[in-house]
Amino acid sequence: MTGYSVQQIKFEFISYVKEFGADFSAWSVGAAEDAPAALFGEHGVDEARDIWLWKPAVSPAAAAMVRDWLCGRQGAAALAGEGRQVFLFRRGRASGAPDAV
Repeated sequence: MTGYSVQQIKFEFISYVKEFGADFSAWSVGAAEDAPAALFGEHGVDEARDIWLWKPAVSPAAAAMVRDWLCGRQGAAALAGEGRQVFLFRRGRASGAPDAV
């Protein structure tokens, strides 16, 4: 699987969040080796109803850089985990995903 650069993922995630109001505090961001399993299994995101996105990064370090930047600079909630895939989802009443993860 080809990975995306830190800048490519940051741009795509920011663009995606802006489509839904640009309030990063309503979003969670994580890194995992298997983003779909983390999203739909571990964090209870509903694949059909909830708002989510994931991308493979070039390395686990790149994935962590994206997560750390989105949380530190944009105010998203950081999720524990490591891996080459970065994911985000919107939490709260607008989605079925839990508020506290």
